[in-house]
Amino acid sequence: MGFRELVRLAVTFALFASVSANQLWHDVNRYDAHGNECLYREKSDVVCSRLCVTDLSSCPTSLQPSCPDNQSFCADGECHDECTEDIQAQNPCHCSRSGSKLPSEAQDLVPCLTIPNVTIQQFHAWNSKEDIRSACGAEANITDQSKTVGVWDKSWIGGDVMAVWAECPAAPTPNYKYNESYWIATYAVNGALVLLILVWSVYKGFAEQGVRATTSSKTSGAENRLGSQGSIVADSDSNIKDTNEKPTAEKAIISSPSNSPAGSTSSDSNSAGVLAEGTNISGYRNHILGTISVWSIGICTVLWICLLGVLTADYYGKLPGWRYGKDFSLAFESDYLLLATFLILWGISFIICISLFILKPYLRNYFRLLTLPADGEYVCAVRPLNEIKVMQEKPNKLQHNINMFAERLRTRLGRDKEHTTCPIKKTSEGRIYFTYQCTRYVLDEQTQQYAPYEFDLGTSHRRLIEQADGLSGAEVAYRLELVGPNFIEVKVPSIPAAFAREFVSFFYLYQLIFLWAFYFYAYWQVGLVDTGVILLSATIKVALRVQSERRLKQMAEQEETTPVKRDGEWLNVSTRDLVPGDVIEVTTGAHMSCDCVLLSGNAIMNESSLTGEPLPIRKFPVRIDDSHYNVAEAGKMSTLFAGTIVSQVQTVTKSTDSLESDRVLALVRFTGTMSDKGQLVRRILFPNPISFIFNEQMRIVVCILLLYSVFVMAMAAYLYQSNAVAV
Repeated sequence: MGFRELVRLAVTFALFASVSANQLWHDVNRYDAHGNECLYREKSDVVCSRLCVTDLSSCPTSLQPSCPDNQSFCADGECHDECTEDIQAQNPCHCSRSGSKLPSEAQDLVPCLTIPNVTIQQFHAWNSKEDIRSACGAEANITDQSKTVGVWDKSWIGGDVMAVWAECPAAPTPNYKYNESYWIATYAVNGALVLLILVWSVYKGFAEQGVRATTSSKTSGAENRLGSQGSIVADSDSNIKDTNEKPTAEKAIISSPSNSPAGSTSSDSNSAGVLAEGTNISGYRNHILGTISVWSIGICTVLWICLLGVLTADYYGKLPGWRYGKDFSLAFESDYLLLATFLILWGISFIICISLFILKPYLRNYFRLLTLPADGEYVCAVRPLNEIKVMQEKPNKLQHNINMFAERLRTRLGRDKEHTTCPIKKTSEGRIYFTYQCTRYVLDEQTQQYAPYEFDLGTSHRRLIEQADGLSGAEVAYRLELVGPNFIEVKVPSIPAAFAREFVSFFYLYQLIFLWAFYFYAYWQVGLVDTGVILLSATIKVALRVQSERRLKQMAEQEETTPVKRDGEWLNVSTRDLVPGDVIEVTTGAHMSCDCVLLSGNAIMNESSLTGEPLPIRKFPVRIDDSHYNVAEAGKMSTLFAGTIVSQVQTVTKSTDSLESDRVLALVRFTGTMSDKGQLVRRILFPNPISFIFNEQMRIVVCILLLYSVFVMAMAAYLYQSNAVAV
């Protein structure tokens, strides 16, 4: 331990030693901080309770009633022309009770005249009722009232007791009978939902037994790891077969970690289509019962939120109909009962919303039936999320422990994986596929596996040049069916959909739940201000995000017309329909929409959009020899990358070491997300989460706030239970 630590420890002990504390656990308003009994004080204008007797002649002389000749003294303690039934029912000696709730000893009680308000010279706050009785008895000239005057519901008239003080006990707290119409509706709706979910769970368990048995006995079951079977070769016809034969220009290979590790770039294959290690897929299909269950959960959640709105409106007396203008009408006009009801339902709503947020990745597919991926209507891809931590320094022990706990919690809640559900589709030829992260995954009917396809165009310069005559229409159709269109579709949601996407995040759910408390308990002004701030923040965030997505869409969705050689003829074809193996003409000003190999002529390319390099790059055609083509090495000077712009071209009609042509020719090598630009767009659209040092340190702050909130809540509950005044 260093000198600084010793000084800090000494200062800390000195501060603790200098702090003095007073005992707070005593009766409020009776003793001071030193334990001395508080001094008496004067209390004026104290209201006296009514004195009740069975015979008005028993009232003290000063309190005996005297009414004019045309009036009678009624049970309400006042003189009236006629003692009607309503007036008699207002007897203060009955303490607002009637029927079986009125004690038999109190049925014959009638009030004396009202005792004037009194002033108590020495008032004891801890013994207030005794002081008030003594002062009021003295005002009414009652002697020895400790024997002759009792207290309502404690000592009744009889023997020496001639009268009782109408100190009415607190009225019984109103409560629900739980057979009210709104409670019955709540039971019915939620009970039906629970029953529906139970029925679905039982049916799902029985219906999936066969599929689960199949998955346990076959490696190609409902849980499949994408791209785990190595290379599978397809001939130019529609039949796919296993072979050890080296792929040729007319054959396609399925991308896999075994032939193209993720993150690598080689001349044989690209890495865009290879999924992260550990990515699994499961097949699902819809069922009418499951669909009804999902919609029921959504409707019930909305109804819970509406119920909170109804209770809030009732708090302010704004319910329509006969309840309008009546505060707390749903809780028998008891603000305490309505508050308790709101807090309970508010807590249930909070649990429902948080549960739905946590279960959101699994919820929809739980209400679908598990199938083999080849037989389903949907495929769910589960990808592990490898969080990237940007830390400037090594975390301390506290930070490390909190990070470990956070990671375990994240894993336990399933937030360490990304679930993406994709619909299964069929091509015009009946081939089954789905699109995941803008890449087409095609089903191989023999292995029952999904994988993206690449076409091996050869690895030598001579083999690439041999394909300068282009493809036939049938081969183009076959390849287009396997790899999909050369077009990366970026979906930008509409403004309402963008707001809906924004508001389903945890931050807004948290704000929504706690804002209800402000709106309910007379803090609606604060709630409106907070709501305005949240809406403004969300609007700015949505606007910026949609603007960025539109810019990305404009960059990614590139489509124009280019000359393509097919069936020996030059055709103007949309770049969307280009496939690997197509031969295109490179023209000045063209935007490259795919990765190509320059076969003939020279080109000057602007690659600033990819590399940031402001100077143009000159590209040369591949030579007519058996040299190995590798885009990571010398082959880069013969590669035209997607996303770049052709600044200038030059034809080569006479050459001894390259292809002669009156056009600048290029062989399409990769399209869509397999291209360099496609990989860049894919990384932007589907990034791994990034955690900065601020996010790591915020976990410590959250833990401190959680501990502090628990401590404050515990202390408030303890103090309130001891004495409400202390709080």
